Parts: sequence; C-alpha cells; structure tokens
Amino acid sequence: MTRKNFADYAIHTAFNPIYALNGRLIAVELLSSFLYSVQQVTVPQDILLRQFSEQQRLQTLQKQIVIIERYHDFLQRNSIAVLLHLDGYLARLILSSDFLRRKLRSLPALELALSESFPDFKAGRDNPELRALSADFKLTLNNFGSGKAPAKAVYDNLFTRIKLDRGLLQQLLQRDSFPSLLKALIEQLSDHCRQFIAQGVDSVDMLEKISSFAFSGLRGRCFHRRRRGS
Repeated sequence: MTRKNFADYAIHTAFNPIYALNGRLIAVELLSSFLYSVQQVTVPQDILLRQFSEQQRLQTLQKQIVIIERYHDFLQRNSIAVLLHLDGYLARLILSSDFLRRKLRSLPALELALSESFPDFKAGRDNPELRALSADFKLTLNNFGSGKAPAKAVYDNLFTRIKLDRGLLQQLLQRDSFPSLLKALIEQLSDHCRQFIAQGVDSVDMLEKISSFAFSGLRGRCFHRRRRGS
C-alpha cells in the first residue's frame, strides 16, 4: 500500500468497555477501524494493518497513543485501565525504541494486550520479547483458550489481566457440566493474574448463567446494551 492509498483512509477509534458484575467500568479497549473514503467501507484494524508499510503502522500507533494521552488522567483518576492491542511487529517496534518505551511507560493506566497468536507465544517467559514486555509493562491476554498456543505464558505469570476466549466460553455454556468446568477454570487461573474477564456474554441467558461465578469483569453485547439503557 502506498502513502497515497494510506491517505484515503480515515482512522476511527473507540473505547470498548469492560464492566465488573456490579456495573462498574474497570477497563476500556482502544479499538481502531479505518474508513476507506473512496468506497465508504469500514475496515477493522487487524485486517488493514497487515497491508500498511512500517511507516504507516508507526503513524497509526502514534495516533492511538495521542488518544490515550488525551483521556489518560480521567482513566487513571477513576482506576480504569486502557488496553492497547499489539501484534509481534508493534511489540518489536516498541522494544526497539527508547522513545516509545518511555512514552508508554509514562502512562500508568496503560496495559498492552496480546493474543495467543503472538509470535512464539508458546515459549512463555523463554520468549525474549514477551519477557521484555512483561518487565516494562502490564500485559493483558486477549483470548485465553482460543487453542492457538499452549498456556505456558499464563503459568509463567506474564499477564495482569486474562480474557477468556469468547468461543471457548460459549462452548462451555452449552454443556450440562459448565458450572464445574467454569469453577475449575477460574480456580486454576486465579493465582496467575489479577483479573479474569469473561468475553462473549451476548445474551441475557448467558449473563444469568455466569453471574454467580467469580469473574472480575464481563465483555459482550448483552452487557453493553444493559449499560446504555441504565
């Protein structure tokens, strides 16, 4: 993609909320999408960034940092974490830049969010990039249980916050044995993170099924709709 192509896209950034079971906002995810002005088509960040040049990806990251800085004092004052999604390339970019590391470390509310598809995620603390990131920043795992990698990084205590993969949660809730399965999963992970988040809570039935479990927070269309109506 050329610079001219890049100029055809307008970046739109939103904060996707994560709520505690009592309704308190505990974190927001910074999610960006791109509007292609020629055809008026919106493209998610994870699809379009793969087509960007290194300079274009850096420009996108810088825009996201500016947005986080704009709201950071409010978020920190209200004990709300802000999650910035990273892939392997952006992680290497941050680790190789003293300027970016200092800038991001100056934002105490910031957490860097990684997925199980992160390069060599299965190595856990033996992965030098994961080890370096965890030394400098609070980390969130986006999709625990997605099946993309073993859980060594989780048991190596690299993550402050772990989000249960939405597909796994929805599969578990279809089983008659889901209460014992969820209880065992929560107990298993409680020693390896500060907060365990349930993702994919997209119906009232699902919300009722998991409301008695010790999740730290919820993500899902059902919960968001309820909050907007309150």
